[in-house]
Parts: sequence; C-alpha cells; structure tokens
Amino acid sequence: MKKMSFALLLAVLFMFVACGDDPLVVKPDTEPAAEDSDVNDEDTAEPTDTAPETDEDTATEPTTDECANDNLGKQCATDTECGACMICVTGGKCVKGCTSDADCTTAGTKCNTKLARCLSVLASTQACSEANCPAGCCYAEKGLTGLKCATGANATATTCGLCPQNQVYSPEDSKCIDAVCSTTTDNCPTLNSGATNPPAKCYACKSGEYICKANTSTSGCSAGVVINAAQCVPAGQQCVEGVSECCSGMPCVQGYCY
Repeated sequence: MKKMSFALLLAVLFMFVACGDDPLVVKPDTEPAAEDSDVNDEDTAEPTDTAPETDEDTATEPTTDECANDNLGKQCATDTECGACMICVTGGKCVKGCTSDADCTTAGTKCNTKLARCLSVLASTQACSEANCPAGCCYAEKGLTGLKCATGANATATTCGLCPQNQVYSPEDSKCIDAVCSTTTDNCPTLNSGATNPPAKCYACKSGEYICKANTSTSGCSAGVVINAAQCVPAGQQCVEGVSECCSGMPCVQGYCY
C-alpha cells in the first residue's frame, strides 16, 4: 500500500513538472511581440525626424524684397542711395516712390518699379521702361525732346538731379521738368523757348509719346532749317527774291513763299 501511494505521488509530481514547462513554450511567442513593438516605435519616430527638415526647407524659401522704409528721410544725392521702392527728391531726402501704375497720378506716366519712378515709358524708344532702364535714372534731353537712361558711373547727381515724383532732370536746362508733356496744357514751346531750330512755337507734344517734337506741318515751322520766326514770310505770302526768308525754308520763287 505504501508503495502504491509513493508511486501515485511521483505521478502527480511528474504532472506538475510537465505542466510547469508550458510557460517556457509561451515565452518565445511573446518575444516577437516585443520586436513588433520596437518596429512600431521606429515607424512612429520617423515623422518626428523629418519634421525639422520641413521647417528648414520653409525657412530657406526666398522672400519678396521689401521697401527700404528705414531710409525714409535719409540724406541722399541719388535714388540708388535710398534703396528699394525709395527715391531721392529735391532737398536731398529719401521718400517712398511708386510700386505700381496705380501710384502714378500724372496722365502719360507709368511706374518703372525698378526705379520707383513715374515716367513716360513710351517716349524715346521706351528708354525709361524697366527693360531699358533697370537701374540708374532717366533724364530729359533739352526741352523734353527725348529721354535717356543713365546707368553705372553715368548715374550721377549732375545727370539725374534731385527731382520730385513725376518729374525728370534736364542737365542742359539745369532744372527738373515734368516727365511728360500734355496736349491739353502744352508746355513744349516754353521748354524749348531757347531753341532756334525749329522756333519755340513749332514744338508740340507728340500724341502717345508725351515728349516734345518739332511740328513741321504748322505754317512757319521747319525741322531742318534755322529760321528767325520774327522775320520769316509764311507760305503763300509775297516775298522778295534774294531778300526775304520763307518760313518753310524754301527760297522765294516768283515773288511768293511756298
């Protein structure tokens, strides 16, 4: 009887030992789960690693040039000393220039945004346009008969002057004049009052260009001949051959000017 009880006890102990091995079989199943968790953690961390790259990319994007408003009121001799969107005006001070055509209130002017100046960009083969004059200044030929662009070393105060918005400097006249002429208030004869060829009265604003041009169709006006407007004989009137001077520049023929 004792032997049977001992044998039964051994059998029960064997069963417990056998059952105790089961957790050992389960353990390997839990290890991959831990590895999966590690992979998930790495996947989750990836966006965090890439976030700073996005921020850096955004920071390096180019930004639009801003007007140099800090230079407002600064002393200057030329526009270039005032910076973007600023111009140098009479008195040698920097003020804000134009940034679009809407800022140009004078008829016939448009904004050269690179110069921040309201100018005639049509006259003189578009000398004052942004393509032809991206830096420096635009200035007027004598009596506003044309416009030119001064760049580089030529863009000096003696060439560019210190003129208000909507005006340009005329080195030959040594003064600021309107950047365009007007067919309603034509100031071309006044601007060219010192000219002898053609006479001052023969200058008029050329429609569509807003600069002064010689008007040869007017009686008494000629673009190629020096004429004294006070003494010349208009076409159709009597003249003395060899003595009278015809306003057209033609000689007196059979007692009449043509």
